[in-house]
Amino acid sequence: MSLELLRFLGQRFARKGEQGFFRVSRVVAFVSVALGSMALVLALAILEGFQQTLLQQATRFTWHVQVRTVGGTAFAYGAVVERLRSGFPGAVIAPVREREALVRFGRELDGVLLRAVGMARDSLPQQFHLLEGAGMLADTALELLLGEALARRLSVRAGDTVVLITAMGTPLRPTFRRVRVAGIYRSGLTRYEELYAFVPFGAMARLLELPDFAATGVDMLLPVVDSARAAPERIAGLLGFPFYGVSVYELHQPMFAWIELQRVPIPLVLGLFTLVAAFNVLTFLVLLIAEKMPSFAVLQALGMSAGQMRNLLLWQGFGVSLAGALMGCAVALLLCLVQVHFGIIRLQGALYHLDRLPVAFVMWHPALVVAVAVGLSVAVSMIPARLLRRLPLTALLHLR
Repeated sequence: MSLELLRFLGQRFARKGEQGFFRVSRVVAFVSVALGSMALVLALAILEGFQQTLLQQATRFTWHVQVRTVGGTAFAYGAVVERLRSGFPGAVIAPVREREALVRFGRELDGVLLRAVGMARDSLPQQFHLLEGAGMLADTALELLLGEALARRLSVRAGDTVVLITAMGTPLRPTFRRVRVAGIYRSGLTRYEELYAFVPFGAMARLLELPDFAATGVDMLLPVVDSARAAPERIAGLLGFPFYGVSVYELHQPMFAWIELQRVPIPLVLGLFTLVAAFNVLTFLVLLIAEKMPSFAVLQALGMSAGQMRNLLLWQGFGVSLAGALMGCAVALLLCLVQVHFGIIRLQGALYHLDRLPVAFVMWHPALVVAVAVGLSVAVSMIPARLLRRLPLTALLHLR
């Protein structure tokens, strides 16, 4: 049977003026497939958005791999950086200086991790969005770049002066310094905005009483982020004791484990909506047979074979499911675009690490959803097709 004939007969079966049950069942089948497809695409987009956004934001602070020493002792970073470059071609490698500290402003007091990266700010692989201030201007000036969440908690604005409290020496002795807040940044990750405060690399050496050639660690940004999983083992072989490496996946293991945990049950549960939609298509086809029984009798009398009538039913199920799946994917894409540009759905940053719901629309997601929805619908369409095939022609003519 030609495609044109299948389309013509399908249009005749769906023409206006038919009984209400048949038309309502078609609408229900279409809407259920659309809703199931939309829910599944949105779930996949949200999970992908969480993984991409969390990984992107996390590497602004920890990069892909951290190289540290046992006990946190400082070391001459020049030779270490050169050895790492030989072992990881194409990687961006920079020395870092870190130290825990307290920041006090007025009556408010909070803990931070001071961080300084031995690269010019303009050449850093990831850039921060500055909300206030001009950022750190001089490498030797002792000034701070605070996160928006921490600045809000301390009621600090760019240009204010805070008291920085660190512990130095053996035995430890507290040191107090008045430091200007050079700027306030936003990362989208509330957890890190509350934790990290940035200091110029040169000023950090004076603050920690370190020589210019010393650092407390080295950070690496690899060409392929997935290669970070095997990097710690290679670092141990390159540098030996007391150096060790930690990948971004190990540093944020609970965060990524939570995402991986949701990748199976959420699509599986929402995929049940598509299965229910497929059975709605089945109901539509059963009603089609019941209401169009005389028409099928005439078609058989005109010489249409059982296989051709099966193809007619399959075409009906294919058309309804394909239209519904495409409509659901289109609505899901529209909702994703609205969320990306306007951030309508907000999150509790302390709980989800993000202040807005992230979405990432990947093209293979709707392709997979459409294939699954149409495949299930066509599969269940075989049931009424086999039912129609078993009905004898004489019985159909008798109903006529």
